[in-house]
Formats: sequence, C-alpha cells, structure tokens
Amino acid sequence: MAKGRKRSSSNGGTTTKRRSSLTQQAKRFPLQKIHELLKSKFPRGTVKPEAAVFLTAILEYLSVEFLELSANVARSRKTDQGPLTVTLQDTMHAIKSDPEIMELLEKVKKQ
Repeated sequence: MAKGRKRSSSNGGTTTKRRSSLTQQAKRFPLQKIHELLKSKFPRGTVKPEAAVFLTAILEYLSVEFLELSANVARSRKTDQGPLTVTLQDTMHAIKSDPEIMELLEKVKKQ
C-alpha cells in the first residue's frame, strides 16, 4: 500500500497506514547495490541484471538460514519468559554447530 493511502477498514471507516521508507527498505535486500558491486568487481565483463537477482536471492536465503539457526540456539538457552534475544554468541555457536555452513565458510576462506 502506498505511503499515506487510505484503505477501508472492516467497520466501514477508513484508516491511514503509513510506512517510512526505512521500514520498507529494511524488508528487502539492496538489489541495485549488489548489481553495482558486481559491475565494479568485474569491469571488463558484462554483468546482467539476472546475476544480481540470483546473488541477492542466495544472500537472502543464507541470512534467513543464519537467523533461524541463531534463534534456535537462543531459544535453547532461554530460561525466562521475556522476549527472545539473539546474541553474537548465539550466531557463532549456530555457525560452528552446522557442518554444511562450516564447509561453505571454509571454501570461501580458501579463495
């Protein structure tokens, strides 16, 4: 829904839903920035927009995977009923305990 656009509510009235541009951008990966980064890293070649879309999808998938694993570690150590807090230590523990991620990071580290 566009910024400031009115929509009808279930009780017949109208409500205004506003979202800041920061909130909208926080939900998406920066496709244009990734495309520009690829073009700057490979100046002699042609970087198609599809390559940036594919790389963005991979990065988004990996970040969700890291977050899921980190949240699982945080849930397992949580003792109180307060809100779930994921720390850097939770993320590091999650990465070290997952053999597939460790294998991926080792391959990246070698290059």
